[in-house]
Amino acid sequence: MGAPGDLGPGLLSLHGLLCMTGQCARIARHRKEELTMKDPCLLYVGTEDGMYVFHARGEELDLVGRGIEGNAVRGITVHPQDSKTAYAACGLRGWGLYRTVDAGQTWELLGFEDRWVWDVVVSPNDPRTLFVGTEPPMLYISRDAGRTFQACEGIEHLPSRKRWTFFHAPFYAGHIHGIALHPKRPERIFAGVEHGALIYSHDEGRTWHEALVGHDLHRIAVDPQDPERVFAGTGEGLFLSRDAGRTWEGEPTLRNKYVHGISFDPRDAQRVYVYVAEAGSPLYRSEDGGCSFVPMGGGLPENGPADCLSIHPVNPDVLFYGGEVGEQRGRLFVSTDAGRSWQPLGEELPKIWRLRSGPI
Repeated sequence: MGAPGDLGPGLLSLHGLLCMTGQCARIARHRKEELTMKDPCLLYVGTEDGMYVFHARGEELDLVGRGIEGNAVRGITVHPQDSKTAYAACGLRGWGLYRTVDAGQTWELLGFEDRWVWDVVVSPNDPRTLFVGTEPPMLYISRDAGRTFQACEGIEHLPSRKRWTFFHAPFYAGHIHGIALHPKRPERIFAGVEHGALIYSHDEGRTWHEALVGHDLHRIAVDPQDPERVFAGTGEGLFLSRDAGRTWEGEPTLRNKYVHGISFDPRDAQRVYVYVAEAGSPLYRSEDGGCSFVPMGGGLPENGPADCLSIHPVNPDVLFYGGEVGEQRGRLFVSTDAGRSWQPLGEELPKIWRLRSGPI
Protein backbone atom coordinates (compact mmCIF):
# COMPACT_ATOMS: atom_id res chain seq x y z
CA MET A 1 0.00 0.00 0.00
CA GLY A 2 1.32 3.44 -0.87
CA ALA A 3 1.81 6.31 1.52
CA PRO A 4 -1.18 8.52 2.38
CA GLY A 5 -1.98 10.64 -0.62
CA ASP A 6 -0.35 8.15 -3.05
CA LEU A 7 -2.92 6.79 -5.54
CA GLY A 8 -0.48 4.65 -7.47
CA PRO A 9 2.30 5.10 -10.04
CA GLY A 10 2.14 8.46 -11.74
CA LEU A 11 -0.97 9.54 -9.81
CA LEU A 12 -1.02 11.93 -6.89
CA SER A 13 -4.08 12.93 -4.90
CA LEU A 14 -5.00 16.55 -4.27
CA HIS A 15 -4.13 15.92 -0.60
CA GLY A 16 -0.66 14.70 -1.58
CA LEU A 17 -0.10 17.67 -3.90
CA LEU A 18 -1.11 20.10 -1.19
CA CYS A 19 1.23 18.43 1.30
CA MET A 20 4.12 18.68 -1.17
CA THR A 21 3.54 22.38 -1.60
CA GLY A 22 3.05 23.01 2.12
CA GLN A 23 -0.56 24.03 1.70
CA CYS A 24 -1.79 20.98 3.63
CA ALA A 25 0.04 22.08 6.77
CA ARG A 26 -1.21 25.64 6.36
CA ILE A 27 -4.82 24.45 5.96
CA ALA A 28 -4.49 22.26 9.07
CA ARG A 29 -3.06 25.14 11.05
CA HIS A 30 -5.79 27.46 9.82
CA ARG A 31 -8.53 24.99 10.82
CA LYS A 32 -6.91 24.51 14.21
CA GLU A 33 -6.70 28.27 14.69
CA GLU A 34 -10.38 28.58 13.79
CA LEU A 35 -11.17 26.15 16.61
CA THR A 36 -8.76 27.37 19.26
CA MET A 37 -7.94 31.01 18.57
CA LYS A 38 -11.32 32.48 17.71
CA ASP A 39 -12.92 32.26 21.15
CA PRO A 40 -10.77 33.02 24.19
CA CYS A 41 -12.14 32.39 27.65
CA LEU A 42 -11.39 32.77 31.33
CA LEU A 43 -10.29 29.52 32.93
CA TYR A 44 -10.67 29.21 36.71
CA VAL A 45 -8.37 26.54 38.14
CA GLY A 46 -8.92 25.51 41.75
CA THR A 47 -5.86 23.83 43.23
CA GLU A 48 -4.44 22.46 46.45
CA ASP A 49 -2.89 25.91 46.93
CA GLY A 50 -5.65 28.32 46.02
CA MET A 51 -6.96 29.74 42.75
CA TYR A 52 -5.34 30.45 39.42
CA VAL A 53 -7.26 32.37 36.76
CA PHE A 54 -6.02 32.28 33.18
CA HIS A 55 -6.90 34.02 29.96
CA ALA A 56 -6.94 30.98 27.66
CA ARG A 57 -6.54 31.39 23.92
CA GLY A 58 -5.56 28.38 21.87
CA GLU A 59 -2.37 26.92 23.27
CA GLU A 60 -1.58 30.07 25.25
CA LEU A 61 -2.34 30.73 28.90
CA ASP A 62 -1.89 34.13 30.50
CA LEU A 63 -2.20 34.31 34.28
CA VAL A 64 -4.58 37.14 35.15
CA GLY A 65 -5.56 36.22 38.71
CA ARG A 66 -4.14 34.42 41.74
CA GLY A 67 -5.34 34.19 45.31
CA ILE A 68 -6.57 32.38 48.43
CA GLU A 69 -3.26 30.57 48.71
CA GLY A 70 -3.12 27.90 51.39
CA ASN A 71 -6.69 26.78 50.70
CA ALA A 72 -7.72 23.67 48.79
CA VAL A 73 -10.48 24.70 46.37
CA ARG A 74 -13.45 22.30 46.39
CA GLY A 75 -15.99 24.23 44.33
CA ILE A 76 -16.11 27.02 41.74
CA THR A 77 -19.06 28.78 40.17
CA VAL A 78 -18.89 31.58 37.59
CA HIS A 79 -21.45 34.37 37.34
CA PRO A 80 -23.58 33.59 34.26
CA GLN A 81 -23.58 37.21 33.05
CA ASP A 82 -20.18 38.47 34.21
CA SER A 83 -17.39 35.89 34.13
CA LYS A 84 -15.03 38.17 36.05
CA THR A 85 -17.22 37.42 39.07
CA ALA A 86 -16.79 33.96 40.54
CA TYR A 87 -17.08 32.16 43.85
CA ALA A 88 -14.69 29.60 45.36
CA ALA A 89 -15.45 27.04 48.06
CA CYS A 90 -12.55 25.90 50.25
CA GLY A 91 -12.31 22.95 52.60
CA LEU A 92 -10.44 20.01 54.12
CA ARG A 93 -7.28 22.12 53.85
CA GLY A 94 -8.51 25.64 54.38
CA TRP A 95 -11.91 27.11 55.12
CA GLY A 96 -14.60 29.43 53.84
CA LEU A 97 -16.39 30.87 50.82
CA TYR A 98 -14.68 33.53 48.69
CA ARG A 99 -15.71 35.86 45.87
CA THR A 100 -13.80 37.72 43.18
CA VAL A 101 -15.22 40.47 40.96
CA ASP A 102 -12.05 41.08 38.96
CA ALA A 103 -11.15 37.66 37.53
CA GLY A 104 -9.15 36.57 40.53
CA GLN A 105 -6.96 39.60 41.15
CA THR A 106 -8.59 40.08 44.57
CA TRP A 107 -10.74 37.81 46.74
CA GLU A 108 -13.22 38.59 49.49
CA LEU A 109 -14.15 36.17 52.29
CA LEU A 110 -17.94 35.91 52.50
CA GLY A 111 -18.12 33.64 55.53
CA PHE A 112 -18.07 29.99 56.64
CA GLU A 113 -14.59 30.46 58.06
CA ASP A 114 -15.41 27.91 60.77
CA ARG A 115 -16.31 25.02 58.44
CA TRP A 116 -15.33 23.35 55.21
CA VAL A 117 -17.15 24.53 52.11
CA TRP A 118 -17.35 21.77 49.50
CA ASP A 119 -19.47 23.36 46.79
CA VAL A 120 -21.02 26.60 45.59
CA VAL A 121 -23.45 27.05 42.69
CA VAL A 122 -25.08 30.20 41.35
CA SER A 123 -28.69 29.96 40.20
CA PRO A 124 -29.03 29.86 36.39
CA ASN A 125 -32.08 32.12 36.68
CA ASP A 126 -30.99 34.62 39.33
CA PRO A 127 -27.26 35.32 39.79
CA ARG A 128 -27.94 36.79 43.23
CA THR A 129 -29.06 33.37 44.47
CA LEU A 130 -26.29 31.06 45.69
CA PHE A 131 -26.35 27.49 46.97
CA VAL A 132 -23.54 26.40 49.31
CA GLY A 133 -22.73 22.91 50.59
CA THR A 134 -20.63 22.44 53.72
CA GLU A 135 -19.18 20.07 56.27
CA PRO A 136 -20.66 19.63 58.84
CA PRO A 137 -23.30 18.68 56.28
CA MET A 138 -25.73 21.46 55.47
CA LEU A 139 -26.97 23.31 52.40
CA TYR A 140 -27.32 27.08 52.63
CA ILE A 141 -29.13 29.48 50.29
CA SER A 142 -28.36 33.17 49.79
CA ARG A 143 -30.78 35.45 47.94
CA ASP A 144 -28.54 38.53 48.13
CA ALA A 145 -25.30 37.47 46.39
CA GLY A 146 -23.70 36.13 49.55
CA ARG A 147 -24.47 38.82 52.11
CA THR A 148 -26.69 36.50 54.17
CA PHE A 149 -27.41 32.77 54.13
CA GLN A 150 -30.25 30.58 55.36
CA ALA A 151 -29.78 26.93 56.28
CA CYS A 152 -32.08 24.27 54.82
CA GLU A 153 -32.81 22.80 58.24
CA GLY A 154 -35.06 20.07 56.89
CA ILE A 155 -31.92 18.20 55.85
CA GLU A 156 -31.22 17.47 59.51
CA HIS A 157 -34.40 15.39 59.73
CA LEU A 158 -33.69 13.00 56.85
CA PRO A 159 -33.82 9.36 58.04
CA SER A 160 -30.21 8.54 57.11
CA ARG A 161 -28.69 11.77 58.47
CA LYS A 162 -27.10 10.24 61.58
CA ARG A 163 -25.20 7.72 59.44
CA TRP A 164 -23.48 10.27 57.22
CA THR A 165 -19.72 10.29 57.69
CA PHE A 166 -16.41 11.40 56.24
CA PHE A 167 -13.05 10.13 57.42
CA HIS A 168 -11.28 13.40 58.30
CA ALA A 169 -10.98 15.29 61.58
CA PRO A 170 -12.33 17.42 63.11
CA PHE A 171 -15.85 16.79 61.80
CA TYR A 172 -16.01 13.18 60.56
CA ALA A 173 -19.50 14.21 59.49
CA GLY A 174 -19.92 13.89 55.73
CA HIS A 175 -20.33 16.87 53.43
CA ILE A 176 -22.75 18.21 50.82
CA HIS A 177 -21.53 18.90 47.28
CA GLY A 178 -22.46 18.18 43.67
CA ILE A 179 -25.30 20.74 43.84
CA ALA A 180 -27.39 20.70 40.64
CA LEU A 181 -30.26 22.85 39.34
CA HIS A 182 -32.30 23.20 36.15
CA PRO A 183 -33.36 26.62 34.78
CA LYS A 184 -36.83 25.39 33.80
CA ARG A 185 -37.51 23.90 37.23
CA PRO A 186 -35.82 26.32 39.66
CA GLU A 187 -37.78 24.93 42.62
CA ARG A 188 -35.82 21.66 42.38
CA ILE A 189 -32.50 21.28 44.18
CA PHE A 190 -30.29 18.17 44.00
CA ALA A 191 -27.11 17.47 45.96
CA GLY A 192 -24.91 14.61 47.07
CA VAL A 193 -23.60 13.61 50.48
CA GLU A 194 -20.16 12.08 50.74
CA HIS A 195 -20.67 9.59 52.30
CA GLY A 196 -24.39 9.12 52.77
CA ALA A 197 -27.10 9.70 50.17
CA LEU A 198 -28.47 11.77 47.35
CA ILE A 199 -30.75 14.48 48.74
CA TYR A 200 -33.29 16.56 46.84
CA SER A 201 -36.04 19.12 47.28
CA HIS A 202 -38.87 19.90 44.87
CA ASP A 203 -40.06 23.01 46.73
CA GLU A 204 -37.05 25.37 46.91
CA GLY A 205 -35.57 23.67 49.95
CA ARG A 206 -38.54 23.71 52.30
CA THR A 207 -38.83 19.91 52.44
CA TRP A 208 -36.24 17.27 51.62
CA HIS A 209 -36.11 13.67 50.41
CA GLU A 210 -33.32 11.13 50.01
CA ALA A 211 -32.35 8.38 47.60
CA LEU A 212 -29.34 6.13 46.94
CA VAL A 213 -28.94 5.86 50.70
CA GLY A 214 -25.59 4.41 51.72
CA HIS A 215 -23.85 5.43 48.49
CA ASP A 216 -20.82 7.68 48.18
CA LEU A 217 -22.24 10.65 46.22
CA HIS A 218 -19.93 12.96 44.26
CA ARG A 219 -21.64 14.82 41.42
CA ILE A 220 -25.20 15.41 40.21
CA ALA A 221 -26.19 16.72 36.76
CA VAL A 222 -29.63 17.42 35.27
CA ASP A 223 -30.28 16.85 31.57
CA PRO A 224 -30.54 20.34 30.00
CA GLN A 225 -33.36 19.18 27.70
CA ASP A 226 -35.31 17.11 30.21
CA PRO A 227 -35.42 18.15 33.88
CA GLU A 228 -36.84 14.75 34.82
CA ARG A 229 -33.56 13.02 33.85
CA VAL A 230 -30.95 13.36 36.59
CA PHE A 231 -27.50 11.72 36.67
CA ALA A 232 -25.60 10.92 39.86
CA GLY A 233 -21.89 10.13 39.94
CA THR A 234 -20.90 7.93 42.88
CA GLY A 235 -18.09 5.79 44.18
CA GLU A 236 -20.09 2.84 42.89
CA GLY A 237 -20.73 4.09 39.35
CA LEU A 238 -23.13 6.30 37.42
CA PHE A 239 -26.86 6.27 38.18
CA LEU A 240 -29.81 7.72 36.25
CA SER A 241 -33.22 8.86 37.45
CA ARG A 242 -36.03 9.43 34.94
CA ASP A 243 -38.45 10.89 37.50
CA ALA A 244 -36.53 13.79 39.09
CA GLY A 245 -34.80 11.74 41.77
CA ARG A 246 -37.53 9.41 43.01
CA THR A 247 -36.16 6.18 41.49
CA TRP A 248 -32.74 5.24 40.10
CA GLU A 249 -31.03 2.71 37.85
CA GLY A 250 -27.35 1.98 37.31
CA GLU A 251 -25.56 2.68 34.01
CA PRO A 252 -23.92 -0.67 33.09
CA THR A 253 -20.79 0.62 31.32
CA LEU A 254 -19.61 2.55 34.38
CA ARG A 255 -20.77 0.11 37.06
CA ASN A 256 -18.45 0.10 40.10
CA LYS A 257 -16.30 2.90 38.70
CA TYR A 258 -15.37 5.91 40.82
CA VAL A 259 -17.33 8.64 39.02
CA HIS A 260 -16.43 12.17 40.08
CA GLY A 261 -17.50 14.47 37.23
CA ILE A 262 -20.47 14.81 34.82
CA SER A 263 -20.74 17.46 32.09
CA PHE A 264 -23.33 18.01 29.36
CA ASP A 265 -22.36 19.63 26.07
CA PRO A 266 -24.21 22.98 26.23
CA ARG A 267 -25.17 22.81 22.52
CA ASP A 268 -25.93 19.11 22.25
CA ALA A 269 -27.40 17.47 25.34
CA GLN A 270 -27.01 14.06 23.68
CA ARG A 271 -23.27 14.42 24.32
CA VAL A 272 -22.32 13.75 27.94
CA TYR A 273 -18.83 13.57 29.45
CA VAL A 274 -17.96 11.65 32.60
CA TYR A 275 -14.71 11.72 34.57
CA VAL A 276 -13.72 8.49 36.32
CA ALA A 277 -10.76 8.20 38.69
CA GLU A 278 -8.94 5.40 36.90
CA ALA A 279 -5.62 5.11 35.10
CA GLY A 280 -5.40 4.76 31.34
CA SER A 281 -8.62 6.42 30.22
CA PRO A 282 -10.16 8.68 32.87
CA LEU A 283 -12.78 10.23 30.55
CA TYR A 284 -15.87 8.74 28.93
CA ARG A 285 -18.20 10.21 26.31
CA SER A 286 -21.82 9.47 25.43
CA GLU A 287 -23.43 10.51 22.15
CA ASP A 288 -26.92 9.25 23.07
CA GLY A 289 -27.80 11.28 26.13
CA GLY A 290 -26.07 8.99 28.60
CA CYS A 291 -27.59 5.68 27.48
CA SER A 292 -24.13 4.32 26.63
CA PHE A 293 -20.53 5.49 27.09
CA VAL A 294 -17.20 4.89 25.38
CA PRO A 295 -13.75 5.70 26.81
CA MET A 296 -11.82 8.66 25.47
CA GLY A 297 -8.69 10.53 26.44
CA GLY A 298 -6.47 7.45 26.50
CA GLY A 299 -3.10 8.32 28.02
CA LEU A 300 -4.33 11.28 30.07
CA PRO A 301 -3.25 11.14 33.71
CA GLU A 302 -6.09 10.50 36.13
CA ASN A 303 -6.64 12.90 39.02
CA GLY A 304 -8.22 11.10 41.94
CA PRO A 305 -11.39 12.54 43.54
CA ALA A 306 -11.49 15.71 41.44
CA ASP A 307 -13.98 17.50 39.17
CA CYS A 308 -11.42 18.40 36.55
CA LEU A 309 -13.16 18.69 33.16
CA SER A 310 -14.56 21.95 31.82
CA ILE A 311 -16.19 22.70 28.47
CA HIS A 312 -15.32 25.94 26.66
CA PRO A 313 -18.22 28.38 27.21
CA VAL A 314 -18.49 29.32 23.51
CA ASN A 315 -16.95 26.47 21.52
CA PRO A 316 -18.02 23.13 23.08
CA ASP A 317 -15.56 21.16 20.97
CA VAL A 318 -12.82 22.67 23.14
CA LEU A 319 -12.35 20.85 26.44
CA PHE A 320 -10.04 21.57 29.35
CA TYR A 321 -8.83 18.83 31.69
CA GLY A 322 -6.62 18.79 34.77
CA GLY A 323 -4.54 15.69 35.51
CA GLU A 324 -2.10 14.70 38.23
CA VAL A 325 1.48 14.48 36.93
CA GLY A 326 3.36 14.05 40.21
CA GLU A 327 2.80 14.03 43.94
CA GLN A 328 0.43 16.96 44.56
CA ARG A 329 1.33 18.37 41.13
CA GLY A 330 -1.13 19.05 38.31
CA ARG A 331 -1.10 19.86 34.60
CA LEU A 332 -3.74 21.27 32.28
CA PHE A 333 -4.57 19.62 28.96
CA VAL A 334 -6.72 20.89 26.08
CA SER A 335 -8.67 19.19 23.30
CA THR A 336 -10.06 21.01 20.26
CA ASP A 337 -11.96 18.02 18.85
CA ALA A 338 -14.39 17.07 21.62
CA GLY A 339 -11.90 14.86 23.41
CA ARG A 340 -10.51 12.76 20.56
CA SER A 341 -6.99 14.17 20.97
CA TRP A 342 -5.24 16.12 23.73
CA GLN A 343 -2.15 18.20 24.29
CA PRO A 344 -0.55 19.76 27.40
CA LEU A 345 -1.44 23.36 28.19
CA GLY A 346 0.82 25.66 30.20
CA GLU A 347 3.19 24.73 33.00
CA GLU A 348 2.78 22.50 36.04
CA LEU A 349 0.57 23.72 38.88
CA PRO A 350 -0.31 22.50 42.35
CA LYS A 351 -2.73 19.57 42.28
CA ILE A 352 -5.89 20.58 40.40
CA TRP A 353 -9.21 19.91 42.13
CA ARG A 354 -11.74 21.96 40.12
CA LEU A 355 -12.03 23.63 36.70
CA ARG A 356 -14.60 26.12 35.45
CA SER A 357 -14.60 28.47 32.45
CA GLY A 358 -16.40 31.64 31.45
CA PRO A 359 -16.64 33.77 28.31
CA ILE A 360 -14.63 36.93 27.74
